[in-house]
Amino acid sequence: MKRTTLAAALLLAMAGLPASSGPARADDSTKHSMGGIGFRAPITPLSFALVEPQAAPTIGFRHWFNGAIAFDAAVGYYQAEIKPLPEKFTGYTADFGLPITLKRPSEKVNLILRPGFQFGQLEDVDETPPPITIDWNMIGATMELEVEWMVADKLSISASHGVGYFRLLDNGNPKTSRTYAGTVGSNFTQLGFHVYLW
Repeated sequence: MKRTTLAAALLLAMAGLPASSGPARADDSTKHSMGGIGFRAPITPLSFALVEPQAAPTIGFRHWFNGAIAFDAAVGYYQAEIKPLPEKFTGYTADFGLPITLKRPSEKVNLILRPGFQFGQLEDVDETPPPITIDWNMIGATMELEVEWMVADKLSISASHGVGYFRLLDNGNPKTSRTYAGTVGSNFTQLGFHVYLW
């Protein structure tokens, strides 16, 4: 039971909900397209759980088609060994989003609504003879309000808050299903950024 609970928490920790940035300038919705690479902070509904080591955040890109709508994509990889337990976790996650500009309170501040979708897989290997491998699959959906601040012409930082729904399913015998729903968010230590290169 402890092993499956830890695997579930690790997989959720991989699904970093986004803290990312928006367009380089607060122009109108006819602004030409632009895009760049960015970092996504790891935020999950289990942030309160003391699970070590912490998962690496996802890294990806954001492309604005104009000043009103954009597309996000990010991926992350995770591997951990729990010692002295003979247990190893290997997995990945993918995150996609559709940022939509709601309002620009000032020239350099943008308020964004971001619906998102997450998918992840985690392989949990218990090397105690006979070895046992359990594969976890996760899907998630989020809806966030994101505030981005342009600190330079091509550099932005931001944070977000919202709600999320996550479901995990393993291939064990018997199969285990876990569902999590609730609010999600980031603080000043978990800011995202984008550097616009094209």
